[in-house]
Amino acid sequence: MAKEFQGAKPTPKKTPSKPVAKKAAGSSARARNTVKVHNAEVVLTALQVRFVEEYLVDLNATQAAIRAGYSAKTAGVVGCENLTKPNIQAAIAEARQKQQERTEITADRVLREAWNQVTADARELTELIVVCCRHCHGDGHLRQRTEIERDYAYALWVAEGEDPDAFPEDGGVGFDSNREPHSNCPECGGHGYPRVVLKDTRKLSRGAASLFAGVKQTKYGIEIQMHSKDAAMEKLFKHLGLYEKDNQQRVDPLASLLHSIANGNSNGFKPVAKDPEHGED
Repeated sequence: MAKEFQGAKPTPKKTPSKPVAKKAAGSSARARNTVKVHNAEVVLTALQVRFVEEYLVDLNATQAAIRAGYSAKTAGVVGCENLTKPNIQAAIAEARQKQQERTEITADRVLREAWNQVTADARELTELIVVCCRHCHGDGHLRQRTEIERDYAYALWVAEGEDPDAFPEDGGVGFDSNREPHSNCPECGGHGYPRVVLKDTRKLSRGAASLFAGVKQTKYGIEIQMHSKDAAMEKLFKHLGLYEKDNQQRVDPLASLLHSIANGNSNGFKPVAKDPEHGED
């Protein structure tokens, strides 16, 4: 008989551990997500959902694909392909609509702002005007002063001990810097002098306010900044499809005809299959 030793504990049996299942590579990217679009369900992968979210940031398909996790080498191709897929198109449209509702920024509002910039009168912000010179409206076309200038010059004349009655009045007083040039002025030849006028931005119309982009203080003075009318016009042209119509008008008719013949379109022309000079073999 086997002797039993007191205090000895039996050795516990080890149960074999189950192997941990490894996640398949790319399983998270292939996971399906259901997105509701107009009460209908659209199925997207996790990468596609991320692409839709990133595309709304700057509407750049390539950058959106990179930020979503696609390879940078193929992001350009993938981004373009994604924009052609109906499920992604529907998801983007739904996401943009929700974004517009949240921000209250609609396409109509953006177009109206662009139209305001295009039709705004820049002269409401800054203007170049031509005014008279000092001689235009002076007596005998001599230099004209304002009343304050005349009084100051007269005081200096007297203070220097000159005869008050001999004070030279020159062209008299009443100079107004806002008057138009005199056509017969011998000093400026009737052309006057140009002057830049900056307008009070507190009194701008809606169009001018849309065009106004701020003020910059430089070492040369104040610079009025404006949004580009050309950029706003180009956006409107693209929205209205005017570039497309223009391109259609500029199609080379000969190239178009040759293309149609090569593709066998029923346009009344067929390429010659056999030389009629030699007849049939």
